Amino acid sequence: MTKKRINKIRSAAVSAILSAAVIISGQPPLTEPLISYADTQADLQKKIDDADAKIKELEKKIKEADSGIAANAEQQNIYWDYITTTQTKIDLVNEKVAAKQEEINQKENEITLKEAEIDAAQLLIDDTDKKIHDTELQISDLETQNALNLDKCCSMIHAMYITGSDDYLSILAGSSDFYDIFVRSEVTESINQQNLDFMNQLLSDIHKLEDVKDDLGKTKDKQKQDKQKLEDDKNALVKQRTDLEDAKTELDEQVKYYNDLNSGYWGKYNTYSAQIQDLKDRQANYQQQKKITQADREKAQKELEEEIRQAELRAKRNTVYDTGEWAWPLDLHFHLITTYFGYDSWRGGNHGGIDIGNSGIMGANIYASKGGEVIVAKTTYVPGKDYGMYVVIDHGNGYQTLYAHCSALYVKVGQEVNKGDCIAAVGSTGWSTGAHLHFEVRKDGVRQDPFNYVKLPTV
Repeated sequence: MTKKRINKIRSAAVSAILSAAVIISGQPPLTEPLISYADTQADLQKKIDDADAKIKELEKKIKEADSGIAANAEQQNIYWDYITTTQTKIDLVNEKVAAKQEEINQKENEITLKEAEIDAAQLLIDDTDKKIHDTELQISDLETQNALNLDKCCSMIHAMYITGSDDYLSILAGSSDFYDIFVRSEVTESINQQNLDFMNQLLSDIHKLEDVKDDLGKTKDKQKQDKQKLEDDKNALVKQRTDLEDAKTELDEQVKYYNDLNSGYWGKYNTYSAQIQDLKDRQANYQQQKKITQADREKAQKELEEEIRQAELRAKRNTVYDTGEWAWPLDLHFHLITTYFGYDSWRGGNHGGIDIGNSGIMGANIYASKGGEVIVAKTTYVPGKDYGMYVVIDHGNGYQTLYAHCSALYVKVGQEVNKGDCIAAVGSTGWSTGAHLHFEVRKDGVRQDPFNYVKLPTV
């Protein structure tokens, strides 16, 4: 087997291993964008037109949001007027409720005082009842004593009758009561004066107690009348309190009605507030989109102007920098192709160039494939996105080459280079799974298969 054949087999094997490593790594497919300097003027103009259309649409949405905000704010102001008016009514009714409650409290105090007066009147009545009862007991005792004395008197008269005295009947017939008998009759002469005095005193005490009892009865009647008056006053106060409570209940219902009404108004107000905030958020988003779109448009406009400038320069100079062969962009021993030009199933799309990724390639020199002018030398990039650091060289006649994922750039825009000049160093910047050179050839902005122009080294 020849050495050339062995190298091809080795290269294929290494390529397969690296491709497998890329697939196993789980990295997303590399879908690199077109370079703005390589876009055609028509493409750039389309970007500008699309941006203008988007800006116009965003301005329309911003204006619609303004109208929506104004309409919602108007409705919100209406409901705010409802809220303030209703709240004023609520405050006024609450003042009335407070006043009614104060009156109710006052009536409660008055009722409490009346109840205390009624209780005091009842105590007086109870005390008078006790006094009447005590007086009745005293009268009963005196009447009992008087009855005993009368029994004694009757016994004496009976004795006189038995002894033959004949004038007692006339005395009895002319007397109105036993006491009168004692007064009118000579029998009294035989009655012990002490007994008579005692009876007289008893009768006097009975009459006095009966007078006291009558007075107490009158006092009790007066007390009952006073108590009844107090109870009537209390009942009137209770009715007044009930009327006040009924009035307060009506006012409470009014407060509840207005509070429910206000709650509904607040619900509407908050709905419009939320809608206003949503519209403001949308408007801010539209403004941000507009700002981004305007920036993109300005970028596309600048790129178009640069493209036109470059086209004018090329047309003016009609420069063809190098008519010779295309050179391999790396040292010849770096020739392992990890991804070819065209459809790539792993990426799920077309690959616009070739990837060269031998072991030890990190930091290796990258050479200009042909002579020309550097039109892009990008050193800023977002890690994990796009080409990373890259160089684009215009070779005239519509040809350009691109060198991507560099770790360092050695040229700047406007610089003319010759074929084989070192322009950058191999790296893994941007969207890259490992150190390699992504190399493209373009003709009038259209990517070409690089192997139509360069030859794969065989060493």
